[in-house]
Amino acid sequence: MKPRHFILRNTIINICILFIVLTTKIYTQEWPEIYNPLVLRTLHLEISTQDWSIIQNDETFDIEVPAMFWMNDDDPIQISVRRKSADPLNSGSGYTKISLKLDINEFVTGQEWYGLKKLSLENGDDQDVVSEGLGWYFHRVASGPDGYAYNSGLASWVRLIINDVYTGVYLSVEQRDKKFLENRGLYIEDDTWLYKVSDIGSADLKVGGPENSPTYNLLCFQPFLTQGEECVTPSIEILNEELSELINMRGLLTLGAITTFSSNPDAIFSHGKNFYYADFLSDMKRLHFPWDLDSDMGGGVSGNIYQSSSEYSSILLETPDIRTFYSQIMNDLICGPLSVESLFTFLDLIEPILSEALYNDPNNQIEDSIEEHFENRRQWLADRIESVRNQIEGYVECEMNSYCGSGDMNADGILDILDIVNLVNTVMSGSNNECIGDINEDGLLNVLDVIILVSIVMNEN
Repeated sequence: MKPRHFILRNTIINICILFIVLTTKIYTQEWPEIYNPLVLRTLHLEISTQDWSIIQNDETFDIEVPAMFWMNDDDPIQISVRRKSADPLNSGSGYTKISLKLDINEFVTGQEWYGLKKLSLENGDDQDVVSEGLGWYFHRVASGPDGYAYNSGLASWVRLIINDVYTGVYLSVEQRDKKFLENRGLYIEDDTWLYKVSDIGSADLKVGGPENSPTYNLLCFQPFLTQGEECVTPSIEILNEELSELINMRGLLTLGAITTFSSNPDAIFSHGKNFYYADFLSDMKRLHFPWDLDSDMGGGVSGNIYQSSSEYSSILLETPDIRTFYSQIMNDLICGPLSVESLFTFLDLIEPILSEALYNDPNNQIEDSIEEHFENRRQWLADRIESVRNQIEGYVECEMNSYCGSGDMNADGILDILDIVNLVNTVMSGSNNECIGDINEDGLLNVLDVIILVSIVMNEN
């Protein structure tokens, strides 16, 4: 006979999967629901053999070819496709698994797909698609009050079918573009700039201009840009005050904290690169957003969270007030959305959803069995959280949040089926303003919160 905890765990998972199936059909699948990581959607591309050969071998990453594109039973639409710079994966038969950029409105002006104009499909080339997807989930749940306090970006896993051939599991990552800003109510014409930092000490203007933003011109010194003779980094005594006037420092330090937590060797604090930021002419401060997380969980579990591997970490974390704020954010994150309990619950939910698709993907970058790989990720997270906890300066023991994210929907001090029913009703009503029900603290009220609350209630009973 199987032990009770085994039966309980599988009961939770089965309930959650059933809930996902039922609610997926009810939701209007516009942004951001299209990035629900608990729904494995199937995307289709129909493309000529000649055009596929062209982009598959394109090392300029600029060539665009036409294709027909659809999801599940949707009607096909015409889009453009180009290759991204990730290494191609071709250990199996079928189509080479390359990362792709899908442009929805390249050939049809104004065309959108579920409120989006571009899709970025990542093949998981550096580590694997499970680890990369977990990296994106870290930022998602860190978008709540303990971290960014704004929506930093979404991603989900998808199956990609090219000309009726299964090509594997990808990460569909929300593209940072004008639509990304519009969907968050952040874009104002002639008032908004979006920059991409893909290399050290540089920033490419992607939205806005042609002139740079006032904030860009003011922050012309290290670590933000390669400083000139007339633009020198302020002393640490005044750096915090100056930056606080121009930058949402909570967002910047959360970006640094999450990519450091995930041991990403190619990120803002480790390498000074691979992120976006938005500037505004209004009183709104600079906002930072993550990008390019294929190296997440690629480093060891004991890495120094106060690393001084880039100008960003060496300058910012040597400023006492900034370092203290960073420590507080990291403390809050591992006590909340990045706790072992929260992340293990998510892994328990996604494993049965992804396992078959990963098993059938010959380019999944997973050397052991799928089951062993998920266990490996659990162990990595448990060890990393313990290491981070021991490093945090001024660490404060974790306490249960008694209000936001608690799940106690009827405020009776007990988590039970009544709270689940109330949360389901709130989610189905379309409300997104009930912080009590935002269990994973990602700033969104949706099916993810319901499933986690179900898990909590089942475990407590």
